[in-house]
Amino acid sequence: MKIKLFIGSVVILLAGAAIGSWVTYSYAQDLIMKNLPIGTATLDEKDFYIETAPNTASLKPKQLSMSSKKAKNVILLIGDGMSISQISAYRLLNGGPNSRISVDKFPYSGIVLTHSEDAIITDSASSATAYSTGYKTNNTYLGLDSEKNNLENLTETLDRYGFVSSLLATSEITHATPAAFVAHVDLRWKTDEISSQMMNSSVATLLGGGRHFFLPEKMGGKREDGRNLLEEVKTSHTLLTAKDEMFNFDHTQPGRVFGLFADEHFRNTETPDNHALEPSLSEMLEFAVNRSDHFIDNGCKGFFIMAEGSQVDWAGHVNNLEYLRREMHDLDSAVEWALKYAMERKDTLVVVTSDHETGGLLIEPANPVDYSGNEVKFSFNTAVGRGSHTGVPVPVYAYGPGAENFTGTLDNTDIYRAILASLEMNPSSGSCIKY
Repeated sequence: MKIKLFIGSVVILLAGAAIGSWVTYSYAQDLIMKNLPIGTATLDEKDFYIETAPNTASLKPKQLSMSSKKAKNVILLIGDGMSISQISAYRLLNGGPNSRISVDKFPYSGIVLTHSEDAIITDSASSATAYSTGYKTNNTYLGLDSEKNNLENLTETLDRYGFVSSLLATSEITHATPAAFVAHVDLRWKTDEISSQMMNSSVATLLGGGRHFFLPEKMGGKREDGRNLLEEVKTSHTLLTAKDEMFNFDHTQPGRVFGLFADEHFRNTETPDNHALEPSLSEMLEFAVNRSDHFIDNGCKGFFIMAEGSQVDWAGHVNNLEYLRREMHDLDSAVEWALKYAMERKDTLVVVTSDHETGGLLIEPANPVDYSGNEVKFSFNTAVGRGSHTGVPVPVYAYGPGAENFTGTLDNTDIYRAILASLEMNPSSGSCIKY
């Protein structure tokens, strides 16, 4: 019966359109929408196909060009879980289809393939390890190859060459992406080991959340080894726990800084009273740049900063558009700040990318038979209530010396190689960090 009614409605629609009767057209359109033969189902019942991808071709590194002008500094911004859909959604929500956001101002862009050594769908640990070491590895591994051999990461390499490094995140600082730039463990959830390795690293500035991962369980923390690493950090670093301490920090002060501004992640809905103490990603970036410039004034050759908009990923995991908008805004502001800095300095490479896409975000017409107007439907398509990662490529944007290497199709391991190629890597001079 519905099919007959649907066919009849289409006939009425065509007749109405032919005679220009808007009333008839609207009536027929309404009938179509009410009787459209599109089944409703759960995501488990949607049209899908399971195939096994062949794994016969070996990975070939991208051919990089050697720029005559080298970068002194590199700022790498990672929007965890962000692909073109998240960027497009934020652009539309922020200012409409003709508006532009920070990444739209970059002169070079490309796409990045994200698969790990042992899976088409990567996790943040293996993808960030590709960025930090130039090697594929298994999901959950940090700073190790697939055989569990240690891989020298970017901050360790650059430390040998006299650069100062910083790691920033809006999640716990022990989370997978920042951890991949400093730790060597075979399971990303080994936070006791990760936090200890962070404390013992040469990274000059570590800023994020995660105090509970530095405190033993008997003190309300999450450490299973019983250590009060927070007290140990106070003896090796300057510890910051509120953004005002960061704003008032004396950058002539030597040594390493650990900023732990929340018990777990920033903007935690369960700890609203703490939000006023937490800096934005752009505020942490400005702090890290100012500290790095002081280190350069005292003998370091340049700086590397990795800044992660961690919770773009989490918004995709919980299928929450407002959450996504908020976290994209925080990341966008940091990208804007970095781009302005690089445009003024002319010696800094800024790279913006992601580790993978999360949530299967789609931008669809609000009415499936009417593409007109500005009303659209944003839908998450990996699960109901809680989404997962997908295997689609992610974008990369670049500005500054060496930016031309971040175009076309890149593997995630190529990002590491292109960053190193952008820098003047003179013979190893040893660490410039005194502690």
